Amino acid sequence: MSLRTRACLAVTAAATLVLSLSACAAPGDTQPSAASGPVTLTFWHEMTGPAATELDALVSQFNEREAGAITVEASYQGSYADAQTKYTAAVQSGSTPDVLMMNDTSTGFLVDSKKTVPLSSFTDGDESFSADSFPPIVRSYYNDGSGGLAAMPFSVSQPVLYVDRALATQAGLNPDTPPTTLADVASWAEKIHAVTGAYGLSMNMADSWMLEEMSASGGELFCTPDNGRGSDRATGLQLTSPTQVGFMKTLQKLFLDGTALNPGTDNSAMVSAFATGKVGLMLTSSGAYTTADPQKTASKVAAFPRTSNSADAGVVIGGNALWISGDGHSTAQQEAAYTFVTFLHSAEVQAAWASATGYLASNTDAGSTSTGAQMLADPNSKAMADQLANTPATTASAGCRTGALPALRPTVIAAFTKVVEGADVADTMRDAENQAAQQIAAYNQAAG
Repeated sequence: MSLRTRACLAVTAAATLVLSLSACAAPGDTQPSAASGPVTLTFWHEMTGPAATELDALVSQFNEREAGAITVEASYQGSYADAQTKYTAAVQSGSTPDVLMMNDTSTGFLVDSKKTVPLSSFTDGDESFSADSFPPIVRSYYNDGSGGLAAMPFSVSQPVLYVDRALATQAGLNPDTPPTTLADVASWAEKIHAVTGAYGLSMNMADSWMLEEMSASGGELFCTPDNGRGSDRATGLQLTSPTQVGFMKTLQKLFLDGTALNPGTDNSAMVSAFATGKVGLMLTSSGAYTTADPQKTASKVAAFPRTSNSADAGVVIGGNALWISGDGHSTAQQEAAYTFVTFLHSAEVQAAWASATGYLASNTDAGSTSTGAQMLADPNSKAMADQLANTPATTASAGCRTGALPALRPTVIAAFTKVVEGADVADTMRDAENQAAQQIAAYNQAAG
């Protein structure tokens, strides 16, 4: 067994997956010659249900438009975690897809792997491309460090506040003037719980996303230094600033006195509880809208609450992006891949994608299409689109970038779960900070 093979087999933990990308040469690393005829592209995605149906329709539409020149073969790869594992194996076997869809938290991992081509390599020579076609916060999230984009943003979501109109009204509150700060959210939750008997609040507890969002909504960094967005890699998490400890104490009180419903890791149970009138307020993704309020009339969707008055306050996007593979893929394949991802970014496609799936359109012109205009006629959809358009592109709202992020989220939410069960906030989160620093150090050492 060669030393290189041993090294490849040794990396099994998520924090060191990047080592198998950066240190293990792939058989397909040699650039093949450019294709001279029609190009067939492999496209890996992780969509299911109505989103998968819509994506298949878009791929068919593209194939029909490019008939005789480009054919996209799309295939479902399971969860994002499954896809990341398969992609790692594909690098080692030299069989990576031409286009890879991956979620937001894998951005640092893919940048560090250096197995994809920055989107800016294509857009720099494309006069038809406009960076202004993305909301500022979307450009900021996928920035490649030189002002361009590392990947093509495709599906975009943001956290929002859902208000049950009936419960709020019963509690003497006006759902059309929803709370704008976390302190107001807590006050509303307590009133709804006291008057109606329903839970006043619930929130996404499956991972640490809501805590990351509450940090950003206070203008706080989630990882240090500079949220991993500066010249140095992230080396730790920030979980114990006065603002962060303050909002966690507020939430702790709501959970301990029975005002808030803890859904555990079952987000579907949380959304179902809200949809059936058992919860007055819900903090979760914009993508839950069609499930939380199928008729789009029972709820008021409002901007995510602020946790401080910082000028840097904002909310971080979620969703996924499309990455174009480098090693082992010809120039013709890469250019065809760029044609495909550009098609998926077009205003018409983004409007159709948002309308069918509940994701927010990442093209600023999508609202001007007939499909987009029809969608924005719904005040709740417009509120979500407005929040995306108006989120300031600050270091805080850009979110944390480290390839260790997928491993860090369970660490943070495990600590927060202890908090909502009564543990000391500062001590518990400081322990999580220490554990996260060790996880990031292990990842950074593997990444080199």
